[in-house]
Amino acid sequence: MNDAKPTGQAGTGQAGAGLDGARPTGAPVAGQAGAGLDGLDGDTLWTAVLAAAAGSRAGPAASVARLCEGGGSTRLGWVRPPGRHLVEQNLTEIQAALAVPEGRPVVLLGTGGWTFAVQALREVLGPDSGVVPMDSLCPAAIRATLNDAGPPGAYVAVSASRSTMEAVRLAECVPAFAGAEGGRLVWLSDQATPPSAFALSPRHLRDQTAIIGAPLSTAFLLPAAIMAGARLAAVYTGFVRRYRLLGLRAAREAVEAPADGAPDIHIVAPRWAGPGLRLWLLQLGRQALCGKSDRFRPAIAVVGPDEDAPATVRLDLSAAEPGLAGLVDTMYLAGAFAACLALRAGVPVAEECNVHAYKDLLRGPATPEAGSRAPTARALPDAAADWLADRPELTRLHVVRYDSAAELPDAVRVRFAAVTRRPCEVHDGSAWNHHSFQAVYADRSAAVLVLAPPEPAGDLPLAEAARAQHRIAVATHRSLADRSRLIRVQREEDRCEGDRRG
Repeated sequence: MNDAKPTGQAGTGQAGAGLDGARPTGAPVAGQAGAGLDGLDGDTLWTAVLAAAAGSRAGPAASVARLCEGGGSTRLGWVRPPGRHLVEQNLTEIQAALAVPEGRPVVLLGTGGWTFAVQALREVLGPDSGVVPMDSLCPAAIRATLNDAGPPGAYVAVSASRSTMEAVRLAECVPAFAGAEGGRLVWLSDQATPPSAFALSPRHLRDQTAIIGAPLSTAFLLPAAIMAGARLAAVYTGFVRRYRLLGLRAAREAVEAPADGAPDIHIVAPRWAGPGLRLWLLQLGRQALCGKSDRFRPAIAVVGPDEDAPATVRLDLSAAEPGLAGLVDTMYLAGAFAACLALRAGVPVAEECNVHAYKDLLRGPATPEAGSRAPTARALPDAAADWLADRPELTRLHVVRYDSAAELPDAVRVRFAAVTRRPCEVHDGSAWNHHSFQAVYADRSAAVLVLAPPEPAGDLPLAEAARAQHRIAVATHRSLADRSRLIRVQREEDRCEGDRRG
């Protein structure tokens, strides 16, 4: 399973990146039409999903289980909610191990879907409700988060494999930076070795995947329990009564969507959705459905209820009620829809093999790269336009901002599309790697402007985090070859040094 994911906030993207069928060596390709699942009606498909989650490997359930394999295990933990008492027992044990002092926050260290889901929880439960997600290796972001949150009471690091670079570096650097008063660090992963590590799955199985990690993983339920307290029990009990009907609705909508070709799929977010939920929905669609098949090449975008851009498919979540119950229902419905559509298309639900294109480069020796330079952030749109002027085959642009010092005002973000005459998405931080790289790598029409941070000097904990982020930026650029441009925004101190030399 590939659960690695870096950080950021929602971008300004409109239409999602499409695919033209290119893929890295060894990436799975959809086989015969939906592995026999594309001809099922919604009721039969959902019955097969429930059967596979219950352990059946007969008939269509066998195809469901095969397409939900990841990291050597069947990842169907998103289907059936575990019993409430089992969930409560697990959460009680973890909270006892954390031993969080009253009034102190828990900092959740992770990437992608794990942290996007916690951002979504904070959006419905309040930013001061007790859990702070941290998915950025940027020193400025780490300092700002800890300053805003106050001294941590404990840390929870999330990675199924416990080998995701970002999660490992955060677990090493953040507690060291915060100092001795920061509390205990506990991992959530496939392997449970209490009191230092607990299972991602409430059932203690290897059945969770970061692609659809909410709302039934411990990585979602633990923050929800800390933040919502006794309310979670009532919400969870109500959800257990509803989940079959929610899943059935999702399957019925999935069978109405094309399972081949290049459909435009718009996920219509609830009116109350904030950046965290929108990011979670974006990574869900792009990682579950994109970059996996020559035959099925969808483009995914998350839109608002009042955006009526033409689309082949619209998954309309706009009527969801605000609050924790509405968030849980929304995530479950969206996850079941994406999974059922992937199953019909015959693509592996829990895998995102394209990310190996940059992760494999991270395993080699560090080779810093300065890239091109721009005098100011406001000059970036013109730099992008110059680069793309003689590249008509690159018809869309992603701008990925790893350098937190390169401020991009809204006016600059909008100008990228106007100046380059291409649809453009701007995303802050390396979260882009964990919601869009899987799709964009396979889309040979997509250009990527990588705003790289400088490689820091020194041996302080946050310098190690910054070095890791720089390596991710460089590896991402190199994995995309000639359709990527690595660029550094010149800092004030660099300009002053140049003036002195002059």
